[in-house]
Amino acid sequence: MDLRYVRYAMAIARAGSLRRAAAALHIAQPTLSEQLKALEKEIGVELFSRSSSGVQLTEAGEAFLAQATVAVDAFERAVAAARSKGDTSRLGVADGLADVVARLLSQLQSVRLRVVPMGTAEQIVSIVDGSLQAGMGYAPGSLPRGVARMLIHRFPVRALVHRDHPLAASEAVSLADLAMEPLVMPESDAVAGARRFLEGFVRHRLHPRLGPAAATHDLAISMVERGAGYTLSVHEGTPMPEALVFVPIKEDVPPLEVVFLWNRQADVPELVSAARHLARSG
Repeated sequence: MDLRYVRYAMAIARAGSLRRAAAALHIAQPTLSEQLKALEKEIGVELFSRSSSGVQLTEAGEAFLAQATVAVDAFERAVAAARSKGDTSRLGVADGLADVVARLLSQLQSVRLRVVPMGTAEQIVSIVDGSLQAGMGYAPGSLPRGVARMLIHRFPVRALVHRDHPLAASEAVSLADLAMEPLVMPESDAVAGARRFLEGFVRHRLHPRLGPAAATHDLAISMVERGAGYTLSVHEGTPMPEALVFVPIKEDVPPLEVVFLWNRQADVPELVSAARHLARSG
């Protein structure tokens, strides 16, 4: 039995609905529903009764989760204890944060660390199940129990455009001007990123023109360089081609928030200390 499915069932029971549980777990609601059905099929009973107002544990579901919660907690403690004795810690790093994690690594001396490219949502799941000790990503809306968060830096959101673009000569551009141009969005951490950027337009009753999606931040930069549009997802610490320029935005847009995430039960004091130093230095 996949323990992820059990954890998902526990999250659904806590939330009281598939929608709220999916949001807390940072996964799509249809995906969560399919995984719940797979768990119920494997066990052979329905764990939840469904209604328009949400879900409720069945008698069988209550009996199952009462024992499963104890088992999962014991498993997580066992994994954390074993991994804390290992020689190498694993650090997940979200796309577009190479410069930030380089600053973190410069603070470490004796820690054996394996850096793993991984989206923020995947980092959270892996930290919960103990396969990842810590991560560097973009601020999530909420976190499961056992995962700690530290704000490392806030980057102001600025438009990245080609120097030949008419908006490049402006001291600052308005969201109304940007809404007329194609917005290139990286697919990595896309849900959180899209929500963060689009909220700025929505508050001003604007409907941005979405351009082509890019698989990574590097590809988004390359696409902007080729004239595919502009992007808002790349911060100013990222190495940039000379053909591109950042332009401030006139209106207030929620900043890019970079966070350090870690398992509260993992033995990673050096990583946490380095992250705190990074947060203090800005």
